[in-house]
Amino acid sequence: MTDQSAAIQGRDWTALPVATPGLVLDRDVFDANMDEMAALASAAGVQLVPHAKTHRMAAIGLRQIERGAHGLCVAKIGEAEAFADVGVNYLFVANPVMGIDKLDRALALSQRAELTLAADGVDAARAAGSHFAAAGQTIKLMLAIDTGLGREGVSPQKAVDVAAAIAAVPGVELVGIYTHEGTTYGAKDRADLEARAVAAGELMVGIAQAIRARGIALPIVSLGASASARAVAQVPGVTQIRPGIFAFNDVGQIALGNASLDTTAIRVIATVTSHPDPGRACIDAGSKALSTDLVPAGAHREDYPGHGLLVNAPGWVLDRMSEEHGWLRWKGKGEPSELPVGSRIEIVPNHVCMPFALLRKAAVLSAGQVIDTWQGFGPGASE
Repeated sequence: MTDQSAAIQGRDWTALPVATPGLVLDRDVFDANMDEMAALASAAGVQLVPHAKTHRMAAIGLRQIERGAHGLCVAKIGEAEAFADVGVNYLFVANPVMGIDKLDRALALSQRAELTLAADGVDAARAAGSHFAAAGQTIKLMLAIDTGLGREGVSPQKAVDVAAAIAAVPGVELVGIYTHEGTTYGAKDRADLEARAVAAGELMVGIAQAIRARGIALPIVSLGASASARAVAQVPGVTQIRPGIFAFNDVGQIALGNASLDTTAIRVIATVTSHPDPGRACIDAGSKALSTDLVPAGAHREDYPGHGLLVNAPGWVLDRMSEEHGWLRWKGKGEPSELPVGSRIEIVPNHVCMPFALLRKAAVLSAGQVIDTWQGFGPGASE
């Protein structure tokens, strides 16, 4: 065990001076996670473009750039604007930007940052292209590919023809293809995870090669999931990875074998507010602090039941959520351990993106001490 691991395991997160429900970020663990992924990406010759919708915090985005990220991926044009405002230059909006008002904002943003937009069809590309062409500008675009999740993205069978049609749209420069290989979160074990990741990477590389055979340069092949980032980065022909959760980790990443408590930089601290019966209690962190997300389905949910990992309350499960209540139920062996009203609970969230979005500020630790508070973006960034 390293000195840092021993310090983390021995830390009493609940003793930190944080009002509950409160989000705590260990900057030292975050830095180590960033450095590990940046080194992996550099060794593989791929760009690291973290998905910043995970945190939506200026201080974190800038620190990711400082520690080796090429730029940031975002979900909304408002997020892109907010990060550009603090000096982030390379931004990829990984959802189609629709509507005259948002295209106006994208056009303005493209004058002060290297901006790439997304589309999964010709109509969206034409909408963006006509808007930029009318202003005498060209917008870089990436085509979304469905690699099995069934969310957005053109099917692999249609990808080449759609890419060729998009490349012919005035005002558009097709620079790449991208996917969210979300099926990797359903992996049953490590071998299954790596097999799914490699399959997604090889599928994307094959599509890119077929598009290039049509005379389109297509320099970027981009994949994005923390579950699979380490494996897809090793697939020859992949040029960019866009993981988000890896810098913080959560129960989902622990369940997949990508993280441990030592490498999880985030905790939500809550207070026991009610303990009316031996086998039930409530805390002040509900769905507005943690969400109702469960660990991804597969072989892991039974090992990590409930809505978060209660680090200092073994045998108790965060069984249900109301908006302001977390319902704790005893699932351990024997008689329930005591949870005195007023005691504090250390929780690793199932899905770290949600506490960031819901609580919108984090107490920041270094060497076990609170050194700062980092604020999230305001409501405008969600537009």
